[in-house]
Amino acid sequence: MEQSSYTVFVYGTLKRNQPNHHYLSTAEFITEATCCQKFPLVIASKYNIPFAIEKPGTGYRIKGELFSVDDATLAKLDELENHPTLYVRQVHSFEAADGKIIEAWIYLLREYKPEMLELEFYESYSSEGSHGKRYVSSDDDMQKPEEIMQVLKSN
Repeated sequence: MEQSSYTVFVYGTLKRNQPNHHYLSTAEFITEATCCQKFPLVIASKYNIPFAIEKPGTGYRIKGELFSVDDATLAKLDELENHPTLYVRQVHSFEAADGKIIEAWIYLLREYKPEMLELEFYESYSSEGSHGKRYVSSDDDMQKPEEIMQVLKSN
């Protein structure tokens, strides 16, 4: 049986040289790319997680990386991102480094507190960035979405 291949845009801790890149160990790097649409990219929660919020037209054209992933890796990413409960995986257009437009999946935060739109917006993310908000990894990253949901939905 032939493996399916999917193109995924990553903008946060899954990028190369970032804390969760190991989830993409079997993925193939395609190119650096930029969202064709603007989205708010914020750093929030006690874990300093980068969230791209599903609010097109606000924020910046986020810079990130495109990877080719197989079924198993996509399933692993869906679990990590708690799709479709926390993040939703959607197809959007991205401008590759060579100017080509590529359609790819991106994980966007659909439900969020309005205050999150008052946080600083970023064009690109690095855990070691000048913002000083280093990503806080936990022993079980798969448990994080439960805690994060509580934070994002509490009033």
